[in-house]
Amino acid sequence: MVQSAESPSNLSTPLLRRARVACKACNARRVKCDAAEGQPCWHYRTRQTPCELIESRRGKYTRKKRALPRDRRVSQRLRGASTEGAPDATATSTQSPQKGDPSCLSYIVEVGYRPSGGSTEPLQVHYPIPASIADRPPPDNRSRVEEPVSLQDAFVMPAPEIADQLIRTFFDVVHPAYPVLDRKNFTRLYHQGQASPLVLHSIFLLGFTIGTESLVQAAGYSDRAVARKTHYLRAKALYDADYDTDPMNLTAALLLLGFWWAGPEDQKDSCYWVGCAAMLAQSMGMHLSTSPCSISQPLRSMRKRIWWSIYIRDRHTSAAFGQPCRIRDEDCDVDLPTEEDLNFDVDYDEALIPGQKDFHTFYFLEMTKLATILGDILISEFSPRRPALSKFDTEVLTERLIHWESQLPNQLQKLPPDGSLNAPFWASMLHIAYQNYHILLFRPKAIENLASAEAERDIRARMAADSVTRIAEDLLAADTIKFGQIHLVPALFGALSIHTLVICRQDPVRRQLAENKSRQCVLALSEVAKHWPVKVWIAKAFVNLLRRLTGQGSASGGSIVNVSSSIASTRGNVAPSGHWGLLGLQPTISPRSLPSHFLDGEQSLGSVDRAEPSTPQRELAPDYILQTADQLICDSFWAGCLDNTYDVDLLLPHALGTHPVQLEGSSGEPGLET
Repeated sequence: MVQSAESPSNLSTPLLRRARVACKACNARRVKCDAAEGQPCWHYRTRQTPCELIESRRGKYTRKKRALPRDRRVSQRLRGASTEGAPDATATSTQSPQKGDPSCLSYIVEVGYRPSGGSTEPLQVHYPIPASIADRPPPDNRSRVEEPVSLQDAFVMPAPEIADQLIRTFFDVVHPAYPVLDRKNFTRLYHQGQASPLVLHSIFLLGFTIGTESLVQAAGYSDRAVARKTHYLRAKALYDADYDTDPMNLTAALLLLGFWWAGPEDQKDSCYWVGCAAMLAQSMGMHLSTSPCSISQPLRSMRKRIWWSIYIRDRHTSAAFGQPCRIRDEDCDVDLPTEEDLNFDVDYDEALIPGQKDFHTFYFLEMTKLATILGDILISEFSPRRPALSKFDTEVLTERLIHWESQLPNQLQKLPPDGSLNAPFWASMLHIAYQNYHILLFRPKAIENLASAEAERDIRARMAADSVTRIAEDLLAADTIKFGQIHLVPALFGALSIHTLVICRQDPVRRQLAENKSRQCVLALSEVAKHWPVKVWIAKAFVNLLRRLTGQGSASGGSIVNVSSSIASTRGNVAPSGHWGLLGLQPTISPRSLPSHFLDGEQSLGSVDRAEPSTPQRELAPDYILQTADQLICDSFWAGCLDNTYDVDLLLPHALGTHPVQLEGSSGEPGLET
């Protein structure tokens, strides 16, 4: 059959023509040039201008490598996925970091300052850094695609000797505060090789968080972040596959996964997992009292331990992230835990799990009582529709806090830590939470010109902040702060915020004292950052703070504190907004003296190359500083500072919002939270 003339086979393919080359005169005037058809062009013929062709760059520049199709990239990644227990350290170290490290406050200080006159001289801050950092373009902020974990990979466990150390570390530091496991039953199943893989990976996640670096290296991981993330993903894979159907195991594992935090783009953060644990526990009726004849005493005690552990975490995460408490006291009538509830499973293998002491028992019982007060403080101070009940009055809450402290057992009275994890250490954990609740309750409303009532609140808040700082100093001196519970982080940050307010005032003596105390808080945070994700609390809040302090967060202007920079002292011109350095005003400490884990994205899966001191630093500017809109300022708790109406509300919630900022240098913090 003869094909039609309209057939595609008979259609001639149009030839691709090269773009015409214009002469320089026509190109400059942006007019059409016919020089490609013959020189001189019409412009030369009509105006007698030189007709010189521009030099084409076609074929003279290095071309970028063509990206593989998405399906080929995915297939190559899946083929290259390892099924071994620990990821290859060399492969991990070559990954380029997705985010930089703005946890060093001097980075935020210098980037937040733009001197007038075009000068880029570095400021005289406590930890000066190259001024060129502020002029770098924002880095690529695309989220990294997580490699999938197969169900087969989820059953890979560390070597037995490593697993034993991780379990012992977990039960020595974490389990006394959150006793969600039946120790007798766990040790029996573990020795029989029948322990729940979901529970084990949750334990390993926290074991690597608070364990030593030597333990991380012995397990074959390149760093702590890789170890944590590996076991988190394995536990998550088992949970997603509904592998473990035991409701008690599921509830305990969900609570332990609530110590994970992966980044602002990850919806399954700490609050998510704690919320899942709370909902599952409520579906099992753990929030309701049970009849003694309905279930056995050990099971009833275990349910109470799990429930009140979830309750404590719910209150802590709500206070830290500014989210509503998921557990309402009006819906619950379960009794408070007792000593008997914590002692029914003491017949276990102490070669694997450290023995329980009386102060462990007292700590959990007292923290439970303190958490109930915290819940009422959150409603009293931060709920938009607070019930008009007397129990939410500040005076009543203050009396409850004082009464709680007066009833503490002798073993948990405030004592300086002795370098061990004995009673003084656990007493410090209680008292630092107690003082932090005073900060939340008596947060100041203004910076200057306080009324008598506000002045009294301010004094109490400053006293609480000083107490938190002193406890942190004692823990630093005893070298036990690395074992501190995660609620240390918001407590230190709350104290730091109060010291910041004092720095903003006109009293020179108190300002200097507050600067010294703020340094102690940052030092404590830098030590805690080796294990817990401190950068979550520091990043966005201090961006907002420093932009307010330097007058860049408001069109109305000036800074709260005017401190001359080195530019002012050498050239005689002070920037209109002035400058203020949180860590101090004199460059007495070099940048390299700041702990490396605080400077480098300790949570990173890859390593950030650091240049020598004589060469310019290559760290990237924090992307959220360069890209964040003014909304960061508007919803910050510092929004009222410029007009002296300071409403801190919840420190972290207003600074972090519902999606905390992830720091540069960490490819999605494989870490934990609050």
